[in-house]
Amino acid sequence: MARTITGTGRVTIFSLLHDWETASRCVLAYATADNGLTAVLGSVPVEGNVFEPGDLFATAVRHGFIGEWKGTHEQRAACWLACTGSGSRTVRKADTVDVQEATWTLDMARTVDLDSPYYGHQRVHAGRFTFDDPELTERAWALLPEPVMTMV
Repeated sequence: MARTITGTGRVTIFSLLHDWETASRCVLAYATADNGLTAVLGSVPVEGNVFEPGDLFATAVRHGFIGEWKGTHEQRAACWLACTGSGSRTVRKADTVDVQEATWTLDMARTVDLDSPYYGHQRVHAGRFTFDDPELTERAWALLPEPVMTMV
């Protein structure tokens, strides 16, 4: 069973092409916890999007690693997630949503402690990300191209 954590603070929301073969996109949200020591990254569930990535660590593995990232396979996947979250904030795409103060919940699928700090983080939490503010949720959903396909 997933552990749930909550927080309030800056959140960066962006779309991600997570599977090249199917051109599948999802919406991710990035925040921090523990005074920035923990990266919090989650997939924002969008009704009708059958292409949500599910396990973000598996998504990281599909995207590949760079040589500077050391540690176990799981730690290297966590580095990719920390890089993706941090990068979404520092090098924003045109449609990125960056909110200075938002209340959020993460249903954690997995937590990984890194062997050393990466992008200012020593730990990565990943899972499903939701917002208390329905208007922010709508803004996040709007990042996916229309229409979101459903399987029949």
